[in-house]
Amino acid sequence: MSHPANSKTLNGRELDSVDVLLIDDDEDDYLLTRELFDDFADERYQLDWTDGFDDGLEKLVGGDYDICLLDYRLGAQDGVELLKRAVERDNTTPVVILTGADDRSIDRAAMRHGAIDYLVKSEITAGLLERTIRYSLERHRFAQQQRKLAAENERLYQQAQQALEMRDEMHRIVAHDLKNPLNTMGLALQLMERHVRNDADAEQFSRQLETQRLCISRMKRLIQDLLDAARIEDGRLELQRVALRPNELIERALEEHEIAAADESVELVGDAPGDLPFINVDARRMAQVFANLISNAIKFTAQGGTVELSAEVAGDGDIVRFSVSDTGRGIAEDKLPHLFERFWQEDREEARGAGLGLAICKGLVEAHGGEIWAESTPGEGSTFSFTVPLAE
Repeated sequence: MSHPANSKTLNGRELDSVDVLLIDDDEDDYLLTRELFDDFADERYQLDWTDGFDDGLEKLVGGDYDICLLDYRLGAQDGVELLKRAVERDNTTPVVILTGADDRSIDRAAMRHGAIDYLVKSEITAGLLERTIRYSLERHRFAQQQRKLAAENERLYQQAQQALEMRDEMHRIVAHDLKNPLNTMGLALQLMERHVRNDADAEQFSRQLETQRLCISRMKRLIQDLLDAARIEDGRLELQRVALRPNELIERALEEHEIAAADESVELVGDAPGDLPFINVDARRMAQVFANLISNAIKFTAQGGTVELSAEVAGDGDIVRFSVSDTGRGIAEDKLPHLFERFWQEDREEARGAGLGLAICKGLVEAHGGEIWAESTPGEGSTFSFTVPLAE
């Protein structure tokens, strides 16, 4: 028995030789296969033969061959068993099973345990064998490339997940480290305000205190946004659901934001029938969704404009759709797909936060089993809608 002079693996380049291992316990079949190889038009194919199960297994898993032709019958054992053992030892050489009968059960068993193709000995010709080897090598090469690509994608995915986890951990640390000094600052401002209440310039000082209080409030809001984004991302968001009528949520939202709307000379109105079906929601989290949507609507609506809140039964009668519509400047169509991405902001120069508000709205709505989306016509206004399933 000969051994290949050039040992290599298929890597997509043009090979100097293609080293083929034949494992067959019948020497006559080897001689017939040898004759078929002699008839190949391509002289690169080099055939090596062994007739033993154990020797064949060692040669196969040794990685010195480009492809293996494996006889199904090997004395008391069979080729499928050899193939199974080779796979257990991480064999990377493609295997074509050879059998004396056209038996689909053998075909299926061979493929199930890693064979790349299947040939019936009585049907083999030189052309068929050469083509089968060539195609099997190409399929094997393609499969290797796909496995490498999948492994690389998995590696990149794991890196991205680790980066997200590190970023969210950073959010938690930053939020924790900022919260205590902010609370201390807030208490100090309260003490200072009481101390200067009767001074001559108390009014001016009070305005300064109010400015500082607003800054602290914004920082606390940023901290809470960071924490909420982290909770949504890692699935730690908890909802305290209660049964409510949709109009109750809208009435609360109108009450909480009427002063902010009046300060910007924007009319805030609501339309929600009182007989809409109940929904099970976390009222505080729903208020958070409305706060983000209403604040944005007021921000981008000019004086004299209108922001309208509404609710109605939609879908197949199994959901309630809430909408917050404005008469502002609208949003360009190419910007709509990005609105609910974390840290994305349409206009960085006008940005007042971290770009988490709409992403948090999306997470909160989806946590309730609903969906959120935006529709807009530049120059005419925008409508942000979200759904919540009806209570069972």
